[in-house]
Amino acid sequence: MEDIRETMIQDIEGLFPADSQYFETRQIGIQLLEKAKREANNWRDLPDNIIKRYWELCVAEEIMQRKNSKIKLL
Repeated sequence: MEDIRETMIQDIEGLFPADSQYFETRQIGIQLLEKAKREANNWRDLPDNIIKRYWELCVAEEIMQRKNSKIKLL
């Protein structure tokens, strides 16, 4: 399986790597990677480091939305 994994990684690197130096290629790679993650996993099954970062982003978004809603009310 390791050989297949390395072959797939090499193919991705030659097609649409999410860390490409080229903007458009990188954007497509990011979109495809996100689609693959959504289709392959329940987000609750992702590794701890991703869950932690997702939590941080959710908390930051909530804080930003609360601040924005207070500003709109004034």
